[in-house]
Amino acid sequence: MIILFTFIVYTYSRCAFSVECQGNNCDPLEVDTEPFIARVSQCPHMDGTMVCCNKNQDDQMQRNFQAIDASFGNAGGGCDICAYNLKKFWCEYTCSPNQSQFLTTNGYTNMKDPLNPKNILKVQLVEIKVKPQVACDMWSSCKRTQFASQVTAMKTPGGFFNFQGEQAVGQAKQFISVKFVDNDEETINFDFVPDCKYEYPPGPDGKIVTPDGFIISERCSCNNCDLMCHDEEILYEATGVFEGFNGYLVLWVWAGTIVIAALITGFRYYKQKTENQILIDPI
Repeated sequence: MIILFTFIVYTYSRCAFSVECQGNNCDPLEVDTEPFIARVSQCPHMDGTMVCCNKNQDDQMQRNFQAIDASFGNAGGGCDICAYNLKKFWCEYTCSPNQSQFLTTNGYTNMKDPLNPKNILKVQLVEIKVKPQVACDMWSSCKRTQFASQVTAMKTPGGFFNFQGEQAVGQAKQFISVKFVDNDEETINFDFVPDCKYEYPPGPDGKIVTPDGFIISERCSCNNCDLMCHDEEILYEATGVFEGFNGYLVLWVWAGTIVIAALITGFRYYKQKTENQILIDPI
């Protein structure tokens, strides 16, 4: 009975895309295949299970996850919980055995490389379905990170996801459009942490590792997570009229100015008196 149930599940679980590489040049391919057992080093919770990603995609994720840490993680002035959530999202997007349920490919088109507009890329068009609440919760864990707060396009949950989908043009030769659907059965489904205040306890060696194998370098702070701020904290103070005022410096400047002015006035007075004396004295 268990064997039959497993067969039924994977019969209806299909892969939607794959990646083929020639050296460093990798292209996404449209596929309609069954999931397979594979090693996935970047998604430890999926390693050795039925997935839709191959080694080429695992290598791509390694590079992309380094960029996520540098942009959204603590290393880049962000929050590691945000980076963790994004990694879980892209693991599910790339490797989920149920990929075809929430992701569709729609052919190819030519687009400019965002990193090099002179370069034209053949790009795969992809649509992914995401629940609105999932988008809001993930955005909430990331909105105060330095990168997200500086990019106007990421000021809303929808903009946050669409911005990353557009950036995939240069990173993965895919243009990913996001469709928000409030339906569990046809949307991407994965576990993540909506609370950026959440703290995982460190292990015996002092390292912080999530139950599914991702490393958290340090907890988030009030600078990148609203929930870490306390009401009694004064985060911002209005700039006062004399903010940055150095009384001693100003005093010495004015004293020097007065002395110089007095010397100039005295010199002029002495010069004028001397000239008048010459005119009065007989030759």
